[in-house]
Amino acid sequence: MRRTTAAFLASSMLSLLVVPSIAGAQTTQPSSTTAEPEGTGATVEEPDATRLDVERLPPEAIQITRDLYAHGFFIEASVGGRGFVGGIGRVSSPGPFAAIGFGYELFDWLFVRAIADLSIHETAAPAPPDTTVFELFSALGAVKLQINPTAEFAMWLEGQAGMIIATNDVLVLYGLQDATSVGFAWGADLGFDAHFHSRHYSIGVHGGVRGAPSLDGFDGEMAIGVQGAAYIRYVF
Repeated sequence: MRRTTAAFLASSMLSLLVVPSIAGAQTTQPSSTTAEPEGTGATVEEPDATRLDVERLPPEAIQITRDLYAHGFFIEASVGGRGFVGGIGRVSSPGPFAAIGFGYELFDWLFVRAIADLSIHETAAPAPPDTTVFELFSALGAVKLQINPTAEFAMWLEGQAGMIIATNDVLVLYGLQDATSVGFAWGADLGFDAHFHSRHYSIGVHGGVRGAPSLDGFDGEMAIGVQGAAYIRYVF
């Protein structure tokens, strides 16, 4: 009787120790989210439609749409060149051009932004005076209309208006009396945008014209600036 009681107690103690251990091991066993095709031994993952830049999946795993990209505030930087035809173009050479803009996407077809740009030129007229470098600063507001043939590609047209000023009095010697005063400026640009498979970045090229009455010739000849640049954009 004593042996039977002792054996029963020992069996009960063993059950109390072993059963919780087995249950704990079963509850902590990680569940697999992958399916293993029978007979292949390989794992197959389901497409992750919540991310645009999933490197572990092939590009065709998800359908790219513009909804996957970031929208709203953006910053854009351009580098290129600018020259003038007529007016100031008679006494200056083409030079490098750079711009930075900050804007907001109201809709996927309508954008507004503020732009600050700079171009650097040399005078190109018989001496005196000697060849001199001058800069043109502009500050403009812009409205852009955009069409999106595909999720990755867009075309846009932008109208601009603001102010411009030259930094060197040498232009006054050539008869451009208003060049060094703040004057009205207008412009129009046509651009092409290519979006990376990233929520935030795109690149593109744009080209257009810039007019400013203060840069017209002393005889009233209109000055038309022609510019082209490449840009990169970051959308917050």
